[in-house]
Amino acid sequence: MKMNIFEILGFILRHPFAKRNRFKSCLNFIRWQIGVRIIRKKILIPWIDNAILVVGKGDIGLTGNLYTGLLEFEDMSFLLHGLRETEIFLDVGANAGAYTILASKVVRARTIAFEPIHSTFNKSIDQVNVNDIRELVTTYNMGVGAEVGELAFTNQGDTLNKVSFDSQFSCTEMIKVTTLDECADPSLSYFLKIDVEGFEYYVIMGAEKLLLSQNVLAIIIELNDNCHEFGFSNDQIHEKIVSYGYVPIEYQPEKRSINRLDYYNKTNLNTIYVRDTVEMARRCASSQARVIQTPFMAKI
Repeated sequence: MKMNIFEILGFILRHPFAKRNRFKSCLNFIRWQIGVRIIRKKILIPWIDNAILVVGKGDIGLTGNLYTGLLEFEDMSFLLHGLRETEIFLDVGANAGAYTILASKVVRARTIAFEPIHSTFNKSIDQVNVNDIRELVTTYNMGVGAEVGELAFTNQGDTLNKVSFDSQFSCTEMIKVTTLDECADPSLSYFLKIDVEGFEYYVIMGAEKLLLSQNVLAIIIELNDNCHEFGFSNDQIHEKIVSYGYVPIEYQPEKRSINRLDYYNKTNLNTIYVRDTVEMARRCASSQARVIQTPFMAKI
C-alpha cells in the first residue's frame, strides 16, 4: 500500500531507530524526494558498513531504508545480529534484495533468494552486482509454494505483487514455482525469511522436510492477514510453525534482548520464530556492532 507524504513522515517519526535523530531522518526523506526528481536515475547510497543500495524513483521496498536506517528495524537487526557467516539465508520473496544485502554483504553468509516478478528480480540482481556478492548469492526468478509447477502472479503491484488464483486477470503472468524442500539441503543450517503477501502457508507446506530437520534456526515471516485471501488465517500459520518446534519472540535490537511471546507478534507486520531461545539470545548479545550510514551515522 502506497503512503502519502504525511503518512511517510508519521512512520519516520515513530520509527524506533529514526527517532534517535528525527530531524536528519526527515531531512533525508525531503532531500531524496527532491533529488531523485532532479537526477532521474538510480543512485548508489552507502548503507550498512560497506554495503550499498542501488535506489531509484519508485523503489518503495528500498527507499524506506534511506529515511530510517533499517526499514524493518527489529527484523533486519535480528538478521544482522543472529545470522552467522557459516549459515545460509533463504530469502523467499526477496523483492529488491535488501535482506539479501544484509545477509551476504554485511554478514557474509550465503543467500538463496527467490523473487518471482521479473522486473523486481532484476532490481535484486543490481544489488548483488554493485555489492560484489555474486559468489555468495544464488538467485531464482521463481515463486515458492507447496509444490513444483506454475502459478499466476500479479505484475503491476510493485512490492505488493502476489499469487493470483484468477489466472484470467489481465495483470498477471504465469511463473514457475518450486518448493524449499526441492531447493534446500536439510543437512545444512539456515535462517528463513518469508514475505509472500499472504501465500505463507503454502510455502511452509512445501518446506516440511526442511523444517523437520531442525536445521532452520530462525524464521522471519510476514503475518498481516493477507493470508485470508488464500483461505488461511494468521492463527493457522502460527500453529503450523509452532508444531515444528519454533517459539515466537520479540527482538529488541538496542538491548540485544529476546523476549519470548505467547503468540505471533500482533504489534508488528512480521513475527520472528526461533528454535532455541537461549542460544539465539547468546548469539545476538555477542554479535559485532554494525554501522548504519543512513540517515545518520550510528551503530546497532
